[in-house]
Amino acid sequence: MHHSSIRAIALTGLAAVALAGCESDKSGSCPTMTALVAASEESVFVPKSTPDPSTLLYRVEITGVRGDCDVDKKSLTADVKLDIRFRATRAPSATAAEYSVPYFVAVTEGTERVLAKRQFKIQFAFAPGQSTADFSDSVASTQVTAKGEKRTYDYQVLVGLQLTKEQLEYNRSQGH
Repeated sequence: MHHSSIRAIALTGLAAVALAGCESDKSGSCPTMTALVAASEESVFVPKSTPDPSTLLYRVEITGVRGDCDVDKKSLTADVKLDIRFRATRAPSATAAEYSVPYFVAVTEGTERVLAKRQFKIQFAFAPGQSTADFSDSVASTQVTAKGEKRTYDYQVLVGLQLTKEQLEYNRSQGH
């Protein structure tokens, strides 16, 4: 995905950072740690088909973001550690299936500035007959450095699924 598309997705959701049903973590001097609403759910359809419930392969969503951080005494730098929980669902099927989902962790300042962004990918699987798969991933270190009069608690660490423009538009059409 192009840098401008990534930034557009991030900026689209910054105004609505709080994710209903998704945990957020903000403690003391730590930056806010949460999922980005506009990029918290992905529906994957049969390739080259029209997005329709009958062609849905699976849906994956971020169900929780929990974190902790080590902050220096002046609250100018923080090392953030994240635990991210996901849930994937599909129609009942007698076959097993394995997939991977790309996601990102971004450090933002306010509603318009993405300061840093890293991409990750996590594998998950459905066993035969399984229609729900819960899985998680950990990000060991994300650095937040405050500048000027800011402190680490003035920043956000946002997690989102790496969506294409079409997937983002589909989410919007579904009210996400």
